[in-house]
Amino acid sequence: MPWHPAKVRIQWELEEVGEHGVFLFSVERSGSPSGPWTTIASGLADVYTYDDLLNDAEAANTLSLVRDIYYRIKAVPPSGAANAVYSPIINLDGLVESTMLSEEPGNPARPVPMAQIEADPQTNITRYPRRTDDVRRRLYKRALMRNMYLMLKHLNGIEFALLKRRHFGTRCTCYEPISRTVLRSRCPVCYGTSWVGGYFNPVQILGRIVHGATSEIQSDLSPQGKDDISSAQIQVMDFPKVDEGDVLVAKHLNRRFLVQRRFNTSLKTVIVHQTLTTSELARVAPEFAIEVGI
Repeated sequence: MPWHPAKVRIQWELEEVGEHGVFLFSVERSGSPSGPWTTIASGLADVYTYDDLLNDAEAANTLSLVRDIYYRIKAVPPSGAANAVYSPIINLDGLVESTMLSEEPGNPARPVPMAQIEADPQTNITRYPRRTDDVRRRLYKRALMRNMYLMLKHLNGIEFALLKRRHFGTRCTCYEPISRTVLRSRCPVCYGTSWVGGYFNPVQILGRIVHGATSEIQSDLSPQGKDDISSAQIQVMDFPKVDEGDVLVAKHLNRRFLVQRRFNTSLKTVIVHQTLTTSELARVAPEFAIEVGI
């Protein structure tokens, strides 16, 4: 997703994780979905996001609608490079080429979109039709995202640290693999997530508290077995994706909110922001032991 002022933020998830341990990731970039690919980051361990920082000249070209850019992620599991997998190909607007061939001729490690146009025999470059309505929609989305960013940055937004709940890594000793349950909901090692560390390193985002968040402590017990003190609705930009179980930290007051539900708000079929229903965690919650650089 293009991120102002001049970077592209990429986020990924692992589905059906059958191993636990250290996963290594590489980020590859190309001007065409059929390659060639350039590795811009490698050996990324224990992360789920990457910021592709751009200088002014790169931003002018990379973030334009005339020239698209594509990314893919290579994931190496703890069992080694022989079992490495590639993500689907994604462009700047987060549009995944979801229908993939099992392999590309001549390179079994490179998936490509199923519905692509045949490559030009002179240049061997695959080109895609660019519909006018698609360009307008993408331009409209980027304008909305920029306006919302400026509003949150300069008018009514506050800085949050997003603590993304882990979905891969090293299993905690409090996890029971047979029953697939966590034996200690207040475990100081995994914070009840079953993964050592509980949450990934914080990512800085902008958002605003809409209503319902008060400073008065009202002790209660949430369905997740954590003390919460009040409910709040928080609006953040549509990227990075926030999920149930994640924690948002309002950095100016160190208030921490457990995400219970997420809704996408759309305008003319374009997702504008995420609206989150949260519970504010009490100061005795184990998540307050996580450092976020306040």
